[in-house]
Amino acid sequence: MESNDGHHDSSGYILVKKSKGIELYEKWHEITTDRMAREVKVMYTIHASAASAVSLLSDEAKATQWNKGSSMYQVITKDDHSWISYIQYDLPWPVDNQDCVLQYNSSYTINNHIVINFKSVEHVIFPSSKNISRITDIRGKWIFRETSEGLRVEYSITTTPSLTLPHWLTDPLVRNNLIDTMDEFRNILETSKN
Repeated sequence: MESNDGHHDSSGYILVKKSKGIELYEKWHEITTDRMAREVKVMYTIHASAASAVSLLSDEAKATQWNKGSSMYQVITKDDHSWISYIQYDLPWPVDNQDCVLQYNSSYTINNHIVINFKSVEHVIFPSSKNISRITDIRGKWIFRETSEGLRVEYSITTTPSLTLPHWLTDPLVRNNLIDTMDEFRNILETSKN
């Protein structure tokens, strides 16, 4: 069942879609007088451990399976708590194919919550290509909280949407892709449990 009830949460996000047990929230803010940034937050529960969820994030072999729309996913491991990922997306027309280079840093917080911050970076191994639009100015985080109901996942990301394509065209693509991505992330974790 899907819903779009427009309810606000305590931090100003508006619920824009609920599907497959996944809640998708958005909020917009102005970054310049003529440019807006979109903050998206997804919340849902997975029946798996936080350690397995963190491991899946940097698993090259499974990344294009759960990260919907991605055709390439490469990881450079820096240490146990930091890595860089290159992700290439093959997107449906009229959206250009896109890529990004993200640096991830994980930390453990009180009560065994795991927070993984990520942001876009430049890296010499992954230069920009003239045939693919590089997504820049990305920042976000994954939060994994183990609860009695299962692993509570909160994912948030801030991006600056395309200036050339209208929101009515791109918003459904972004929202549906994110729901499908999170659903597959959960499916992989729940079916690979021992």
